[in-house]
Amino acid sequence: MKKPIMLVVFVAIAISALSQNVIKGEYFIDSDPGIGNATDFTIQVPDSDFTQTLNIPYSVFKAAGYHNVFMRVQDSNGNWSHTSRNLAESEENPDMGEIIKVEYFFNKDNGVGNNSFVLIDVSSDKTWNFNIPFEQLPTEWKANDTLSIRVQQGSNHIWSLTALIDSLNLIMVGINDLEELGLSIYPNPFSDEIHVTVKNEENLRLILYDNVGKIILDKHVEKSTIINAQNLTAGVYVLIVYSNTEKLYGTKIIKP
Repeated sequence: MKKPIMLVVFVAIAISALSQNVIKGEYFIDSDPGIGNATDFTIQVPDSDFTQTLNIPYSVFKAAGYHNVFMRVQDSNGNWSHTSRNLAESEENPDMGEIIKVEYFFNKDNGVGNNSFVLIDVSSDKTWNFNIPFEQLPTEWKANDTLSIRVQQGSNHIWSLTALIDSLNLIMVGINDLEELGLSIYPNPFSDEIHVTVKNEENLRLILYDNVGKIILDKHVEKSTIINAQNLTAGVYVLIVYSNTEKLYGTKIIKP
């Protein structure tokens, strides 16, 4: 019996466009059945600005190949958000075994098995989260840049088709350039504290990563905050900034 290999990659669902708390969501594959008629999913922590990972059963994909996965959320007043899109891919293989490795690359494919990879817990049917070091990101993420991944099985080392991840828009900037977002971050380099000041009425979300992509901090800032950095080890950190325009910026900060 043929077993599908599914590459379904959702880093998170990030919604901030609705004014009231988001209470539920729905998703559909390829064809929209109409608002309110798709497959429901629950919101773990109802809020007006949230991030949530969504896992979709493999069984909903009816055929091998690329599929568009759409999702939207509803607030407590009954308003629906815009519909967002993710790309998923399935491949049918009669001898599919246990998955052991995820390979990924940006823009240029060095050939099957020759790109950066992550070893994973052996499994034939699973969803994986893994970190990509920031030094491997393009200096500036452009509209035509792509992140691609594929997986390898353990028994005969067959690779899946390559899935394209097209939902990320990241621009790496200097810390002084964040002034354009109305954001001041100092000092840099830092020691025990990082001071963050928002100079306008915009609500910003800050995510701080270490140099291997592990999340150190994730919080929303409306006016100002002080981040306690005493327990951080020396090294280079990446601060990602979400603005209300949903544009994503990143900058590097250093602890000597």
